[in-house]
Amino acid sequence: MAEISKFVTTHHTMKRILLFTIACLAAGIIYAGNFTPAQKAHPRLIIKDGDIATVRTLVSQDSIALRLHDFIVNHTAWIMRQPVSERIKTGKRLLTISRNVLERVTMLSYMYLYTGEVQYAERAEQEMLAAANFSDWNPSHFLDVGEMTAALALGYDWLYDILPESSRATIAKAIAEKGLKAAEIKNHWFYKSVNNWNSVCNAGLTMGAIAVADIYPELSKKHIAKSIRSNHLAMSSYGPAGVYPEGYGYWDYGTWFQVLMIESLRSSGLDTEGLERYPGFIESARFMDYMQSFGNRVYNFSDDGVAYDMSNPLLYWFASESGDMSLLWNERRITASVKRLRLGSRRLLPLAMIFMSRCDLAKVAPSENRCWVGNGAQPIFICRDKDFYLGAKGGSPSLPHAHMDGGSFVYEWGGKRWAVELGSQGYHSLEKVGVDLWNMRQESQRWDVFRLSLDSHNTLMVNGKRLNVKGNGKMVENFTDPNRSGVTFDLSSLYFDLEKAMRTIEVDAEGRLVVTDNMQACAEPCRVRWTMCTPAKPRVVSRTEIELEQGDKRMLLRVISPTKDVEPFVLPNTPRHSFDTDNKGSLRVGFYTQVPGNKSKTLKIELVPIVN
Repeated sequence: MAEISKFVTTHHTMKRILLFTIACLAAGIIYAGNFTPAQKAHPRLIIKDGDIATVRTLVSQDSIALRLHDFIVNHTAWIMRQPVSERIKTGKRLLTISRNVLERVTMLSYMYLYTGEVQYAERAEQEMLAAANFSDWNPSHFLDVGEMTAALALGYDWLYDILPESSRATIAKAIAEKGLKAAEIKNHWFYKSVNNWNSVCNAGLTMGAIAVADIYPELSKKHIAKSIRSNHLAMSSYGPAGVYPEGYGYWDYGTWFQVLMIESLRSSGLDTEGLERYPGFIESARFMDYMQSFGNRVYNFSDDGVAYDMSNPLLYWFASESGDMSLLWNERRITASVKRLRLGSRRLLPLAMIFMSRCDLAKVAPSENRCWVGNGAQPIFICRDKDFYLGAKGGSPSLPHAHMDGGSFVYEWGGKRWAVELGSQGYHSLEKVGVDLWNMRQESQRWDVFRLSLDSHNTLMVNGKRLNVKGNGKMVENFTDPNRSGVTFDLSSLYFDLEKAMRTIEVDAEGRLVVTDNMQACAEPCRVRWTMCTPAKPRVVSRTEIELEQGDKRMLLRVISPTKDVEPFVLPNTPRHSFDTDNKGSLRVGFYTQVPGNKSKTLKIELVPIVN
């Protein structure tokens, strides 16, 4: 008998989370009177006494640490040959430049501390002085300010003893004027947000305030208190189980800065006010672990691009924090095995070296669980095996960076991904031609973008209509027996013309995928399209069967029931609008069926390996 777990968010649970949040907010207000980072000598951001010596020892003894360190060495050699950054915007953003400065300052400062060679400190100084002399750091898009403030704060703090006094004064003034005071120009919306903006902007401001606290004590005190109070909102997005609603890439982005904020508060002698204890925060590392298949492909739902062979060294902080070294097994396997390292936040890799040095790497072992389940606003189910990978989701189009993909899935078997997410489209490519990208309302032009629309996702389309942006696909059960693992979502509120839409997605021990849709139409009949986006070459075998081929692997997409009232299709992913990006190498396959008015119907489809 399969063990079935039902996830229901009870009033009692929500009340406990609410009370915890209120208590933390209250603590943040009290905290403002206990501000003392200026009493601690530099460096006071993240680095502790003995950390660099421990990193040197780790690099000499651990091959993976050596590979990451060599990446920093080689990339820093490239940085040394580049001119200093200039204030060049891309559309409305200066973010690329802010990230370049952060990457350069962080790596150069790390190399100075590691080697003692002055050339690295001098080049970091040049980079910081150039940024300090920008007219501003683009406060209209405050992420740019958040990252730039973090960059100069780290460099100022880590290189404090070697920087000339005049350079220290210039850099500190820029942090205060272009960073902290820029946050006071207006009531920036990120202070009230629950997404990655909150984490990035508040972390940058906090780091900047701590760095210059001895020069600007009152300004720093005010901003640290305000950022901590605001940051409690962002921490609520990790609950209850660790699913980050914005997906893999945005977890990497927002959580990196969340960790920098927590560690900066700790290292400077300030209280974190329980930020790291929020429900789901530490658990989110397991979410990130399972976002990668053993074929090194990422489950890229929402506004995440296609990614593979991704190293995620932030997991070292979570392993150190939790004491759970199994979080590192897949991460270290990927880092050791790939030919080319791909790092989502490489600009912060030197910080990961410090976090790695705090881990007990002798205890790294694989997780004992094949499946991972996370409920919440964006419920996720993962089943990961050496031969296959299933990722499935519910959720709502109204969530930050969401697509119209409730009930969608990705599937991998035999080293190939058969059901794929096309990934996001570059924001600037859409913004520059006037697409109303950030409007999440029902009739928004956002939902005309092919990759974001229902049309491209592996779920049901009913009567050609969009999903209801106010709907929410909820997880109602999951089962994790070795012979049958899967999940059931209630998608009813996402559809205008279905009274009921229950979708079960499951996989057996041999890699056979089965998707069962139990539907009930409203008063009018419905034309339903069951869709799977795939890179495979298709061949329609019969009314109920489509054979798929990739290299030397084949799978059969087959309707189990009903066997009569279905019609197969193969659709190209040709861009529909001038603003859509190219989707070469993919197409859509599936089946049409009819559901009579006021009637119920069950559509059951399998994807099964063809073994010669």
